[in-house]
Amino acid sequence: MLFQRPWVRPTLYSLAARSLTATSRRNRPCRSSQLAPFYLLISIFVSSCVSDHLRVSANGPPPNAARYVELLSEKRVATLHFPAGIYSFYAVDNKGFYYRSPRPVIQHTAAGSMSYHGGIFVSRRDPKKLRGYIFFASGLTHVGNLSRTPHVLHE
Repeated sequence: MLFQRPWVRPTLYSLAARSLTATSRRNRPCRSSQLAPFYLLISIFVSSCVSDHLRVSANGPPPNAARYVELLSEKRVATLHFPAGIYSFYAVDNKGFYYRSPRPVIQHTAAGSMSYHGGIFVSRRDPKKLRGYIFFASGLTHVGNLSRTPHVLHE
């Protein structure tokens, strides 16, 4: 029985007040901590769908890509330090080519230094356009603009 007094007709206001003060478990609002596993699952699903199909090549670079990129001086991008040296071909995707750093990319913070796997990304459209990349939080992240850093592409 929805109402205890059948001769009293409920008003819209009384129905709204009753729905707001409901104490059953089904009608309680969800807390963000209860939804955290759901949000985590959705974020993992979405991040796995945004891949550019990074392919690590065991046969070396394709014919239109350089085999090595030599960075002639160290480059700093915010707190990340890309070391000078010869970066060897690592992988290819739809947008360009990835060259692995000869040493880890170092990030200096107030809490200390951390090292990351990373290197240089060279665009397919414009080989003069260089960017840094690091593997951060289980994903590849492009950082900075290394185009003005002295470098040489070796065939």
